[in-house]
Amino acid sequence: MFSFNSNKNRENKSTFIKNFFEEAGGAFVKFGQILALRIDILPKEYSLDLIELFDHVKPFSDEDVQRIFYEELGVAPKKIFKVFEKTPFASASFAQVHAAKLNNGNVVAVKIQRPRIWEEVKVDFLLIDILAFFADLFFKIEALPWREFAQEFKSWTTKELDYLLEAENMQKIYDNATMQNIKDVIIPKTYHHLTTKRILVQDYIDGVPLSRVLKEMRKGDLNADKLMKMGIDIKKASHTLTQEIMRQYFIDGFFHADPHPGNILLLNNGRIGLIDFGIVGETAPKRYAFMKFMLAGANNNYEEVGYNFLQFAGSNLEQIIGSILPASIDQEKINDFMKILSKHFLQYCKQVEKQTKKDLEVMKIDYTTMIMQTLKFVNRYQIKLPKQMMIFIRCLSVISFLSKEMDYYYKATNEVIQFFEKYSDEVILKKDVGYIPYKRMNREEALERLNNWLAYLAETDSKLYEIVNGYISKYN
Repeated sequence: MFSFNSNKNRENKSTFIKNFFEEAGGAFVKFGQILALRIDILPKEYSLDLIELFDHVKPFSDEDVQRIFYEELGVAPKKIFKVFEKTPFASASFAQVHAAKLNNGNVVAVKIQRPRIWEEVKVDFLLIDILAFFADLFFKIEALPWREFAQEFKSWTTKELDYLLEAENMQKIYDNATMQNIKDVIIPKTYHHLTTKRILVQDYIDGVPLSRVLKEMRKGDLNADKLMKMGIDIKKASHTLTQEIMRQYFIDGFFHADPHPGNILLLNNGRIGLIDFGIVGETAPKRYAFMKFMLAGANNNYEEVGYNFLQFAGSNLEQIIGSILPASIDQEKINDFMKILSKHFLQYCKQVEKQTKKDLEVMKIDYTTMIMQTLKFVNRYQIKLPKQMMIFIRCLSVISFLSKEMDYYYKATNEVIQFFEKYSDEVILKKDVGYIPYKRMNREEALERLNNWLAYLAETDSKLYEIVNGYISKYN
């Protein structure tokens, strides 16, 4: 009989996938980077290997740099900057970055888009669409519809290749941080008069990319003690990063949605710098109920978890039920139905509580991964979270994953509790959009969606089927 080490086999596969994206180049590198951060789907080893895609890519020539400057700004770099370094200090799949000095002495980073990148990306988009089609047929993953993921990737990539849009995003986050007097997080200032669709000029941040640090830590060449001697408190940095992204979402209403390790710079004394604002998100409605949901989960209060989840996520379901029931039925009857569902959800939470605690203790999963697993379960309630909320949850999951690599003892639950101790209920409630009444839909369409839902429940959850069917039958 033959035997093999399953962990070693998985490691070889993850390395193979990483090498495939590297060899394919172009948009495939970016595709692999985004896939690396889908930790709700990929095993940890795959994500860690794919993170290395954030390292340097071969730079393009100085001749191309000069040509792009003439096309975009009408002059050579030497006519704009007091000093312009010909050799880039960073080179990625879509751009490279040069250090420069303005005439007033300010040191800046000049991000220049790769020549002919749009033509290459369009070809890669076509290939990715084809691969996604066949992946959905032969390599289907329930939590990852490949074609949907490919569509999301194309949308994000299109935005990333417009530096005017990135400059607007960066300015907004910079202004928000300045108004809040944030000291531990540095957002670069943008020089709009020198920024075009293919050139972005911003303040230079003197920090070490987290991607480089994690790679050296995996090799065993770096650890927390060595970093501390360099003035970098990596454990505090994980705390700073988590608190900042939560602040941006709950307080500012506008957040950095691409916290991959190449976009996070480690500075002295636990401070961090954030760069690359091509992908951002806005806060979804009902942030107060979402806050209560997160706090309840952090405190293992599962009854509150179920109730608050349906408060912020049940709008689609409420619309279906409200449109089926006679118009004479008041809102309280619909609320009663939502409470019944929350009790059913509570039973699920109690069933998995013991296993979840065990997994958390042995570090198999973390708090945010637990949230992602819970969201998969609630598909049976016909719930579809607002896209921006899902982006934030994924973003927070990535940060939690990276923070665990930065600090083994990091706990997302502690971070959530600390954040909401700092920002009270009143503060979050003041920022909230408030209750948004559902819009009644065509009753025939609502009945069709209900029947499809009941057919699904009959196969997947007979108890929930009886609850839903029994309640609706009372009024029809």
